[in-house]
Amino acid sequence: MSKLNIALIGAGRRGGGSHLPVIAKLNDIYNLVAICDIDEETATQYAKQYNANPYTNVRDLVEHENIDVVDITVPGVAHHSIACFLADAGIHIICETPIAVTLPTSDMMIECAKKNNIKLEIAENYYRAPKERFLSKVIEADIIGDVARIYRIFYEGGYHGMSMLRLRAGGDPTSALGITQSSPVIPIMDRMKRNHTSENWSLGFIEFSNNATALMVYSNVIHARSLGRGQTGISQIDGSKGTIVGDEIYVTPAEDLQSGAKGIPHRAKRTTIDVDGVDVIEKIELELPDQTVTWENPLRKYPLTEGQIPVADELLSIAKAVLEDIEPEYGTTLARQDQEMNIAMNESGKRSKETILFPLTDLTETEKATHANYEKQYGHPIEDIEAGIDTFFPRR
Repeated sequence: MSKLNIALIGAGRRGGGSHLPVIAKLNDIYNLVAICDIDEETATQYAKQYNANPYTNVRDLVEHENIDVVDITVPGVAHHSIACFLADAGIHIICETPIAVTLPTSDMMIECAKKNNIKLEIAENYYRAPKERFLSKVIEADIIGDVARIYRIFYEGGYHGMSMLRLRAGGDPTSALGITQSSPVIPIMDRMKRNHTSENWSLGFIEFSNNATALMVYSNVIHARSLGRGQTGISQIDGSKGTIVGDEIYVTPAEDLQSGAKGIPHRAKRTTIDVDGVDVIEKIELELPDQTVTWENPLRKYPLTEGQIPVADELLSIAKAVLEDIEPEYGTTLARQDQEMNIAMNESGKRSKETILFPLTDLTETEKATHANYEKQYGHPIEDIEAGIDTFFPRR
């Protein structure tokens, strides 16, 4: 496999900070050639650390570097501007979540990538975690039967949560009902250095085409893991013949089905190996009386911690897409759908719990407010890509 020149934009963001050490470990796939950040000190610091060239302006980055792939980790409101600029320059893209803040700006990215024959991957990594990959294997093996209901409560929600609900449901969303509420909290700064003075809470109920349903509870403070929120999350998947509760898979022996049908919990066994001093997960295996389900880590040759595996997985997805001329694994269709679900739930809350049907055909009030707030804050319409480039990466 040929090595690709990669640059990262937004090193000071949490996504950028977590991506850089993983890119460095994938040195048989990538040459990290440049780091761009609006803050010169940050760009210089990371560039020195990773032996790359520093930039504070995306225009200069594209002009002076020979780049195959760019990793975008800037704020979500800037995704469409940066991505469209890079696509027009013929550069392939992996972009942090969400794909964009609204569906029109998502469509701008999708259409621009298609026009320029550019591969565009979105860095949704929740389903890529070893635990989630393994649970997908369990569901595919029919251990719990057909999925009927998914509960995801007090975990991260938004587009991440919607992605997991859609994955576990195994169908396309047909309707969304949202309940929202806002309440004040004492001024706090969370672990990602974001300020909060209020908690925006939501409850979402999603129906899918295969008759599965999903329930999610989420808030910005739960997401931040601040004020003690989200310490006792509930993750449960109910199937026609079993249940997955957290890490436990409940199976009922056939002889007990008519005498209480009490499920017996089973836990998977994890096997690890040492790779360059890192304890790397090799496989996760569930042994049942009549079958065994195994997930093997395809990245076990790399010295990656369990938390780094999903990041490496998404970075390899765009590399494979570019080198083999195939579509990325997650891609823009699913990324747009997950954001559509997120927008629909918020829109339902704004409309006094009105059920919202999919697909969304008109610009929602949620999106209109996002566009208006963007223009008020940055002084130009959200569709103005050229202005967006200079807003987030001003020329020095």
